[in-house]
Amino acid sequence: MKKFRVVGTSLMLAMILAASCNSKKQEGTHEHDHAMETSEQASKSVESGAILAFKDDESAKVFHHYLTVKNALVEGDAAAASEGAKKLLAVDGFQGQEAAKKIEAASDIAVQRDAFVALSASVEQLVASQVSSGAVYKQYCPMAFEGKGGYWLSDQEAIRNPYYGDKMLTCGRVDKVMGEL
Repeated sequence: MKKFRVVGTSLMLAMILAASCNSKKQEGTHEHDHAMETSEQASKSVESGAILAFKDDESAKVFHHYLTVKNALVEGDAAAASEGAKKLLAVDGFQGQEAAKKIEAASDIAVQRDAFVALSASVEQLVASQVSSGAVYKQYCPMAFEGKGGYWLSDQEAIRNPYYGDKMLTCGRVDKVMGEL
């Protein structure tokens, strides 16, 4: 009888965990390493085919380098996250300097992921009103940071979780869409 209770409890916990995360399988990856050419910088969204563009060069550069950091965290690549943060620090007037410095200086992916929460908030403040076409997706993982949750931004609707990487790649949801689809 005890064996059935343990199995039943384990199954219930597994169902709760699955319900709190988006278990939809995501296909493919999207590379964000493209040249920055005009003030209406664009990156192609995999799902919608819409072009994401910003009103000014600084917003476009910040978002491009932010995506480099996010994608490096998704891949668990601390060195690439550090390099992306270094490029963010080179953008004139960027307000997320403190978080970017922490990510650049850290070689521990967990430290970088902690600092990424503040970086995401800074980047959101900058780009939210600067999207001239396309969409930026504000995404959320309720499981991040021991159940406290964590937000990040993406140019794709598909969830690619920077807080867990391949451990829980698709855990999360879209909470807000900035710009137009």
